Amino acid sequence: MSKSRYFLEQSVPELQDLERKKLFTRKEITMIMRRRTDFEQRIAGRGSKPMDFLAYAQYEKNLEKLRRKRYNRMKPLIDTKPSVSDWASSRRIFFIFERGVNKFPKSMDLWSSYLKFARKNGSVKVVYSIYSKLLQLQPKNINVWFSAASYEFEQNRNVKSARNLFKRCVRFNPESSEVWQEFIKLELTYLSKLLLRRKLLKIITEQQQIQDLKENEAGNFDGDDMISLIPDTELNDELNKLPEMNIDVLGTAETNPVLKGDLVLAIFDVAVHAIQKNVQLSEDKFAKVWDFCTRVLTLIDNYDILDRLYLANHVVEWLAHDHGHVPKVILLQLLLPLRYVQLGDAEFVNTLQSSVKTYQSWATRAKVEAAVKDEVKHLYTDYITQQYLSRADGEVKQILTLLVKKLK
Repeated sequence: MSKSRYFLEQSVPELQDLERKKLFTRKEITMIMRRRTDFEQRIAGRGSKPMDFLAYAQYEKNLEKLRRKRYNRMKPLIDTKPSVSDWASSRRIFFIFERGVNKFPKSMDLWSSYLKFARKNGSVKVVYSIYSKLLQLQPKNINVWFSAASYEFEQNRNVKSARNLFKRCVRFNPESSEVWQEFIKLELTYLSKLLLRRKLLKIITEQQQIQDLKENEAGNFDGDDMISLIPDTELNDELNKLPEMNIDVLGTAETNPVLKGDLVLAIFDVAVHAIQKNVQLSEDKFAKVWDFCTRVLTLIDNYDILDRLYLANHVVEWLAHDHGHVPKVILLQLLLPLRYVQLGDAEFVNTLQSSVKTYQSWATRAKVEAAVKDEVKHLYTDYITQQYLSRADGEVKQILTLLVKKLK
């Protein structure tokens, strides 16, 4: 007996049940069997393609939609006792996808549709199993890691597993600045949500914080998390410098460095080291690092509940330590105090005056080439003019005009 015929015979009880419940007629049952026979022969043939499996799965999804529609309409008139036709469809679709990804393990269209269906219709354990297979087959595909981590963090509220997925991902992709950027984004998002929740709900005491963590980070699946199902076959000694991910988030930003952002900064430090180490000879090391650092700064800008100046200062200081002679790095340092101050803020004028004094002091004492000083002067003056003077009015505009004249 061929496999196709065997699989078709497995669906006979389901079809008989559909006819018994009068959800489908005998003629319709015959047409369903013909369509399934056609699909089974197509996917079993040597010339089969991923699209054949996707079309088969879509046919079964449409058939199930029709069954449910008829079931709901005819509910008062039919036998509603649970039977094989109530669950056979989802099992069949899962089986179609499983055979599809086994035959075409590199087809992301198949994997994507499989995951989408599983997330909508399967248990968390089923989704974990699919992700673990895919990540073992395609460990260099960063988008799969991102998807898995997002599922854990957003869907299952399992930040620990999401962190560990990123930690495993960077072991396979240490040179990818995009991976490190997403890792840092995860930590910033988690920290921001945690602090915002505590602020809005007035969660102050340690007991309240523990209860809040139990309610919001317990996860929806009791058992192994996703990362435990993925063998750790790739090791990178450099990445052992990453901090322990089982962190304590009790307390406040004043009493707990983690809540202030030190874990984020620790990841950043390892990231820039790994990125520099993996820069190809043909690439510009500074350009690569500058791009990563500015992207991280842009990320930090979006989380106003955090101490953004503290986090941004760490990034800028790192750049200045190794590239303090580069004009745009110098400019970044000079403008840092103004980064999170708006034109209309009460402290704007004082902060700007302080920034100008810092610039003047640097211009006097810095031991750099005259060309560098000239470029920094040009960049700094243009920034103040375009960002503030052009939009100011009244007394603030007068002060800015005087400051710009002094700079020139």
